[in-house]
Amino acid sequence: MGAFVSVRHYRRYRRYSNQYKCYLKQQHFENKKAIGEDLYMKKWEVLCPRVEPYSYRFFSHFCGNNPNIVPEDIGRSFIEPVLNPIEYRPTYSDKNLFPEIVGKEHVARTIVCRINGSNLLDAEYKNASDDLSKYIGNATSLILKPSVNSSSGRGIMKFEKKGKDFVSVRGDITLSKAFLLSYQKDFCLQEMITQHSFMKKLCPTSVNTMRLCLYRSVANEESVVTAGIIRIGKDGSFVDNIHAGGMRVGIDVATGELGKYVVDQYGNKQDSWNGIDYSKNVFTVPHWNDVISFSKYIGSSIHHHRLIALDIALNENGKPVLIEYNINGFSYSAYMYTNQEVFGKYTDEVIDYCRRNKSVALQAKFKV
Repeated sequence: MGAFVSVRHYRRYRRYSNQYKCYLKQQHFENKKAIGEDLYMKKWEVLCPRVEPYSYRFFSHFCGNNPNIVPEDIGRSFIEPVLNPIEYRPTYSDKNLFPEIVGKEHVARTIVCRINGSNLLDAEYKNASDDLSKYIGNATSLILKPSVNSSSGRGIMKFEKKGKDFVSVRGDITLSKAFLLSYQKDFCLQEMITQHSFMKKLCPTSVNTMRLCLYRSVANEESVVTAGIIRIGKDGSFVDNIHAGGMRVGIDVATGELGKYVVDQYGNKQDSWNGIDYSKNVFTVPHWNDVISFSKYIGSSIHHHRLIALDIALNENGKPVLIEYNINGFSYSAYMYTNQEVFGKYTDEVIDYCRRNKSVALQAKFKV
């Protein structure tokens, strides 16, 4: 195991090697040395001498013979620990602190929340009363979700107003203070966003979000959006997550124009989804320049981290709203499935910076 930094990295190498071997087989792609593979190996071996080739062999069918395809084990083990230092992640990752970090006006309205097993708190982090209606106001749909250690839509519940009560869409649970205190020790209950008509037509039952890759340059501190997708729910679902049966479509970040196909988590492509044919239509995200400006503002607010996956919705008035940002477990594949480079022209800058700084970051991460 001399080529690996730790047992954890070895396990990641094995995990992603096996995963992409499986995907190659599922898609009937040949698992053999591909054109340009040597350049890919040479580029990434400066971060780790053992580079798995299967990511390249798989994603070259989506991105072409491009050495900037990111090996996910190297991304997780050698890029994220440097760009997003592990010691600063917990506070930034708590969704209940998003209003404090980026501003209340930029996130969905908090009804009540709970932090580390606290009492039920209102939007000002003060003890909430038993009467939830005073915080709900005129809202008709609410979203309840874990505020820490959450991913892929797990644990999310939607509540709809029925008479004087709010009842869960699944499970027939009536919202109450007692239920909330039994749900999780960390959560936020928010008013559901009414999304823009463009986003709604992609799937009317889910809030469809843009997942944008934001990188804050180590050279000049400029925040840039390097890649993007829209996650589109399956009609009938209230979440847009890929693992819940949704699809993704690429966004040309220079123009806001959507790609010509949708793709699932395994690389299966389709022209159409929810009755919309992407191959025969030109779709452009409305208010795209506002989305880019908003993304850069969010990036400038997260001071300790440079690689951020932003989940952004458009409300009914076309205003970008932050649903959440992710600084741990970055999903490089989401963009590569849609023929995009994760870091684009910044790839060499990222590799060089991480090469020069990886020793300190890895000591903090792996305790070596």
